[in-house]
Amino acid sequence: MQEAPYFTFKAYMKNIYNTALHTIPIDLDLGCPNRTKDGIGGCTFCPENGARAAQLLDAKDVEQQIKNAISFSKNRYNANEFMLYIQAYTGTFTSVINQKQIYSKLLNLYKFKAISIGTRPDCLNTKTLEYLQELNEQIDVYIDLGIQTLNDSTLKDINRGHDSKCSIEAIKKIKKYNLKVFAHIIVGFENETREDWLNTVQNIVKQKVDGIKIHNLHIIKNTQLHKQFENRAFKVYNEYEYADELIFLIRNIPKEIPIIRTSTDTSSNDLVAPIWHMQKGQFVEYINETMFYQGYAQGDLLDKQTIDLKKQNSFKLEDNSVTIWDKTYKDFYHPKSGAYTQADELFIKQSKLEEKLQKNDLNILDIGFGMGYNSLAIIKLPKEKKVNITALDKNRIIIKHSSNLNNNSDEKKILDSIFETLKYEDSNNSLQLLLGDARFTITKLEKKYDIVFLDAFLPNLNPSLLTYNFFILLKVVLNKDAIIICSQNNSIIKAGFAKAGFIYEDFNINRTDIKALIIKQGSNTTKNRYYEDPFLIYREKQIVTNFEKNI
Repeated sequence: MQEAPYFTFKAYMKNIYNTALHTIPIDLDLGCPNRTKDGIGGCTFCPENGARAAQLLDAKDVEQQIKNAISFSKNRYNANEFMLYIQAYTGTFTSVINQKQIYSKLLNLYKFKAISIGTRPDCLNTKTLEYLQELNEQIDVYIDLGIQTLNDSTLKDINRGHDSKCSIEAIKKIKKYNLKVFAHIIVGFENETREDWLNTVQNIVKQKVDGIKIHNLHIIKNTQLHKQFENRAFKVYNEYEYADELIFLIRNIPKEIPIIRTSTDTSSNDLVAPIWHMQKGQFVEYINETMFYQGYAQGDLLDKQTIDLKKQNSFKLEDNSVTIWDKTYKDFYHPKSGAYTQADELFIKQSKLEEKLQKNDLNILDIGFGMGYNSLAIIKLPKEKKVNITALDKNRIIIKHSSNLNNNSDEKKILDSIFETLKYEDSNNSLQLLLGDARFTITKLEKKYDIVFLDAFLPNLNPSLLTYNFFILLKVVLNKDAIIICSQNNSIIKAGFAKAGFIYEDFNINRTDIKALIIKQGSNTTKNRYYEDPFLIYREKQIVTNFEKNI
């Protein structure tokens, strides 16, 4: 896996301790100032156990919690060095005398490198801060501060018990005592938008926090938020939607501030919504991959950063076009017969695009924009009617490579415009590029399309765009007489199209390696098996593996 395009907690720890520190979460059962003594009340999103770590739920005492958590980290992550983390409830909600006794005892149980104390902005009095400053001389002390949001209306709605001013003042006080502070924020509260989350990030960054933990909102069973959700369901964010918001925030955080967390953990037994189908590791990979492909990095919206265009292996094809070898998919972008030939003889001619343009304006969907040859072929056509192209691809960087390899100045300008602005327009052509996984971006489309170019890599390498489930999504955005040109044509793909309610015919160009399917909507059935991706999030390899297991 490539290095993350943002400053991770692991990298931050290595910078300080020359090794990664693994957090050992414990629950001191100190309660919360926002709850009554019997545990009633509190923030609407907080569970009864104060967000206790899953690996601690069976532990009877603190010593057992530490033992269990260290054993878990050693076995799962091969961890050797640890940071004690007072996670559940509020770690400073007791007298300073008690804090001294508790923390002294805990730190004698194991040789921790650091201690992180989870607390609230309204639970940091002067005596506590003076003690923590004193403790910081013996061991590195980090304050995990639950900010959640700086929207006062939301703070009131979630029964937080303090306002945004309290949060800002708490950060200032912590910094005054030379303690490090990690600010926790939550993305997804009802009635909040990207502007609210950005405002929260910008204002905590101004206070020079030492790290930011970003959590997606989870609705947990038996919380007040759960009751509200049952009475009035509001929007929750799926993997793709949250990833978009997370990446936007990361791009607005200075690159020297570590991103301590990027998502929330809740046991599936306790989680009401959102129900994700990506595992945590897969989600992290998706974030990293998306940022790499799109040329994004932490803080790049604050100061322009140079995109590192790593050298690509390019090859001249039989028609003198140039293609690139994709290291991820282990495939060329185009057949050896050539990108020009494929664009003109397959996609343009077989879709009868020129003939249709004589009658009406056209909406065209280019799935797998890649190096741009197919859309460029459309744009170059002489025409009186207008063409509106929507292009889907997750790789923005490849467009810059394509521009650098292109010797045609007009085409180069078009590609550069698409790379920089994600769009191109002239008197007869408009193109909008939607960046991201096509399984998600296709759900954002509002138009109906007359022609679709489906130009995926080889089926066994890029099956995510060739599943029955994706074809069902595709069907939703088609005009009734739409035509699809698919650059792949094996029996698995045919079965998927048939199952989704399409009819097809094979097409190939003699004496070339160009083979395809020409597809229209129509009644069809199949007994053959097809690729499936029921949640539209599976990795390419997982789709193929699932198919092979069921043969």
